[in-house]
Amino acid sequence: MMAQYLAIKNAHEDYLLFYRMGDFYELFFADAAKASEALDIALTKRGKHLGDDIPMCGVPVHAAESYMEKLIRKGFRVAVCEQVEDPAEAKKRGSKSVVRREVIRLVTPGTLTEDALLDARSSNLLAALGRAGSGYAIAAADMSTGAFWVASLKENEIAAELARVAPRELLVPDGLLAHETAGPLLKAFNGALSPLASSRFDSDNGERALTQHYKVAALDGLGSFSRAELSAAGALIAYLDLTQKGRQTRLARLARVTPAHFMAIDQATRRNLELTQTLSGARHGSLLSVIDRTVTAAGARELAARLAAPLTDVKTIEARHDSVALFTGDSELRRRLREALRSAPDLSRALGRLSVGRGGPRDLANLRDGVKAARVLRDGLARIPLPGEAAQALDAMVPPAMAAISRTMSMRPWTNCGRFRRNRAASSPGWKASTVSARAWRR
Repeated sequence: MMAQYLAIKNAHEDYLLFYRMGDFYELFFADAAKASEALDIALTKRGKHLGDDIPMCGVPVHAAESYMEKLIRKGFRVAVCEQVEDPAEAKKRGSKSVVRREVIRLVTPGTLTEDALLDARSSNLLAALGRAGSGYAIAAADMSTGAFWVASLKENEIAAELARVAPRELLVPDGLLAHETAGPLLKAFNGALSPLASSRFDSDNGERALTQHYKVAALDGLGSFSRAELSAAGALIAYLDLTQKGRQTRLARLARVTPAHFMAIDQATRRNLELTQTLSGARHGSLLSVIDRTVTAAGARELAARLAAPLTDVKTIEARHDSVALFTGDSELRRRLREALRSAPDLSRALGRLSVGRGGPRDLANLRDGVKAARVLRDGLARIPLPGEAAQALDAMVPPAMAAISRTMSMRPWTNCGRFRRNRAASSPGWKASTVSARAWRR
């Protein structure tokens, strides 16, 4: 067994290896010492290796998410190694045969999907900084919601754009850390910095990664992207494939963002303005905490994103103001819509979990309830002439495919399904159809 552990650990040297043994994830050697100190759990020992005791500690599988959250918050990354074979099958190969195990997921700050690991009212962005010639680009994705966009940058725009995006994790070519101008900016980055081999940022590889992800022969239908944009977006896609071990992440169509449409605010100015965090790093006491009266988690994330990126395009500003004026001028309409929104679950994050096989019956129910809430909102707004952004939002509500999918779901998909086990089917009336529907939502 220890030979198997060492082989898997050698392939994931930069991660704490959660090695599944029965109802526990065990950690050994240096991983055990680090985890026991970080988690304040007992450090024990198991057997010997090269004549020395093997340090060991463990966490119960049913509570693993809370322990992973603490480790991620303290700067660690985790490789989750599961048993992928029934012990009875292993015994058929001989009484001393070891159950086959594989790493099924790499947990990093920018690749979280579970509610226990996320702040419901904050985005969790993974970003990649690409370079081609003298051009730069930043790509960002929120794996938990599917948002995905890319923007071209000049070298002198990198710092302001990183401050605006504020990713939890930033992927960069390792060679860029030695760059005279960009290097110091990246080393001063506040989040988790993940240097990768420069070859992973090759623009041709990036184009292939994008075409494979979206299952298209060419990117013409998605838009025309620069080599730097392909470098950044492709590296990000490849990193998601690496960390999810082949499970394709649901991402929206790649959108292009123009940084010039937002006010450039450097990190020092943002910090002193306390837009979304106080000088001590707390949300409470910031401008965001004072004005945030949203009733949904998705609304809170959208408000934070807008506050962090003041618009500079006059037409877009006017369209937003027209919509705001409609709701500020009609208190009854505002009350009805807020009431409807209170019943809306976090649909985007439910979809994010389902897309990588970490969702459950409750996530499917959230999809159903989300569509129901969207119908209520749509019906309440359909009879009103809507200006600006509000009209665009109404047009996007409840596409026919979404409505059809929600009708296939049983009223309570977790009824009679017993204890839910992740990545396994649950049995209840309508569940099979709902599972098929969930796969359709991924696409």
